[in-house]
Amino acid sequence: MLLKKIILRNNDPFEQSIETWAKQNNVPVEVFDGKESLFELCQSLVIINADHNLSRESKELKHQMERNHKPTREIDINGTMNASISSLVFWLENNTPENVLMVGNDNLIEQPRFQDYLKALGTEIK
Repeated sequence: MLLKKIILRNNDPFEQSIETWAKQNNVPVEVFDGKESLFELCQSLVIINADHNLSRESKELKHQMERNHKPTREIDINGTMNASISSLVFWLENNTPENVLMVGNDNLIEQPRFQDYLKALGTEIK
């Protein structure tokens, strides 16, 4: 399986929807509890966004992960679906992370393509 474990930072609506999807696809999920450094715990970062709109927090997190030599990937759910899925799968195959920190804004769950993206991704990572 390409996604071995997903790490989430909070229990907000975005994270809840990722956790639900992960459980449906038999991907283990861990919620960051702050007991150790996020940068020691996470091997990679995936930022999910719509129309390349990244929050300041996501941009800073990406910068910090890259400074710690951790691979990062941005996914635009409103891009071409097949290209976006293939790109993430290729990235996962090349980087083979043991775990992936997934972040995104809570307003993503209101985007019509968000669930479609997760459903398509689920079929590709198995």
